[in-house]
Formats: sequence, structure tokens, C-alpha cells
Amino acid sequence: MEKHGTIHALAFGEILWDIIDQEPHIGGAPFNLAAHMAALGGEVSIASAVGKDRLGTAALEKVKLLGIDNRFINIHPYLATGTVPVTLDAQGKPEYEIVENVAWDAITLSDAALEAISNRNWDLFIFGTLAQRSGPNRQVLKELVDHSNARERFFDVNLRLSYYSAEILHESLMLTTILKLNDEEVPIVSDALFSRTMREEEFCKAIFDTFPVRMICITKGKDGSTLFDGKVRYDEPIVDIPVVDTVGAGDSFSAAFLTAYLKGLSKAKALRFASRLSSFVAGSSGAVPTYTGWILDDISAMNDSPGRRE
Repeated sequence: MEKHGTIHALAFGEILWDIIDQEPHIGGAPFNLAAHMAALGGEVSIASAVGKDRLGTAALEKVKLLGIDNRFINIHPYLATGTVPVTLDAQGKPEYEIVENVAWDAITLSDAALEAISNRNWDLFIFGTLAQRSGPNRQVLKELVDHSNARERFFDVNLRLSYYSAEILHESLMLTTILKLNDEEVPIVSDALFSRTMREEEFCKAIFDTFPVRMICITKGKDGSTLFDGKVRYDEPIVDIPVVDTVGAGDSFSAAFLTAYLKGLSKAKALRFASRLSSFVAGSSGAVPTYTGWILDDISAMNDSPGRRE
């Protein structure tokens, strides 16, 4: 298979500000993923909402600075831009307090925006669970899936507090071709969907048997990551570097894997690149740090790969 050109991706979901040590850092899983894909050379749009406030203005400026298309971000007239106070434990693992009833709970798209989305050939559609905590957003998500008609639909489970249900998980997986979750989410999702706690391989088989999912990525923190495709299991270790904070590391993993895979690299090589980029992000401060040092060599090698599937 020949190497794919520029990747066109559409993300749906939250844009918010993580407040870490009293300092605001722009975030939200779909935004972080979009930012990393844009940094890796993709043409990425995001459907979201911000408030008509200082943080909303700053978010739109950051979106533009990071090279993400902002045409599908609406400015809510009275709901505030989302904020999430974050505390980090001794291992750098984040704990969140997610403020409710904010702008990204009320994402809307005009008929003109939906028509513009319909007229684009999308390689990838990206979504998660958190933005589905509001009923209107779940309806918008379905409309976006229909209008984007992307060749791959990526679902990052990304469970946060109680903002998910078995129904949301089931409906989301019915839309999914590539699934990503972490090892702590596997037993939670298996219990929600299949009424029993499963190990990885049993869980993946049940997903493949029940939903249109073709690949499952499971991240495991210091234990690396695993990819299942229904036939082969791929395992990849992390890069052993000191962890600064893990905020955004999973999103960078997803962006790296999707970019490399959609460019035509083998699943094993895409998984390796994803593990290395997420290790770099975990060893840096913030969800979308500037790429420096050895990761630039990895990105160059990924872009220069002949792009052959295994």
C-alpha cells in the first residue's frame, strides 16, 4: 500500500482549560489529539464550543496558533468556557474536577457547517465519552458521523468520573472502527457492556464479535501498550524517561498511532511511534509540549518511511 498524503481529520468534543498548579493549560482530549495530529502534519478540524469570555478568546487564539481549523467551534452566548482543576499525585497521574454546564456541553453546528463537513473527504473522525454527557451533544455526534462519512472512526473511551453509561459506550462502539482505552478502563467497560470483568484478550474478542471495531489499542502506563487487530497481538514498551506529568500522554499516543497508520506504516511501526511520542509527552510539562530533541528524529523517520503495510 502506498504512503498516504495529508491526513484530513475531524474531532468532536471538549475544549477546556486544565488548571494545574493554578496555571491554565488548554486541553480536553479531542483538542489535545487534534493539536498533536496538526503538529504531525495533519489538516485537523474540531467541532466544539467555547464561552464568550476571556478563556474562550484565549482558546480560539490557541487553536489558531496550533494550526487547527476553527470553523466548527461555536461561541456560546452565556455558558462559560470549560475549566478543569487538575491535581497530580506523586507519580504524575492526574485527578480531575470537571466543571459542569459549560460551553462544550452545548455544541451546535449550523446547516452551512454540516454542509461544509459533508463536502470534505475525511480520513478520520475522532470522538470520546465526556462530551456525550449532554443529550444534545449526543445528537450532534450522530449528525457529524453521518455527514463526515470518514473512512476511519476513532473512539477514545477516556472515562471521566461518572460521565458515561453502558448505553453511551454501546452506541459509541457501534460507530467505531478503531478503539483506544487504557488498562484500567478494560474491566470497567467489559463489566458495563458484558456484565462481567474480562481480561484483555477475552475483552477484545467480545468487542470484535459485537461491534464493527477492527483495531483496539490498550495503553498501560509504565507497562507500555498493546494493539489487537483480531488476528495478531502487538506489544510495545515505553521509553524509560522520568515522568513530569501524564496529562495529554494518551492523546499524543492516539495522534501518533493514527497519523502513522493512516500514512501507511505497519501496525507495529505505528504502535512504536505512538509509544515513543507519548513517552516524550509524559516526560514534558503540559498536554501539548513543543517537540524537541530525539522525538524530532522519530517524526522525521516516520514521515520518511516508505509506508508499506506488513
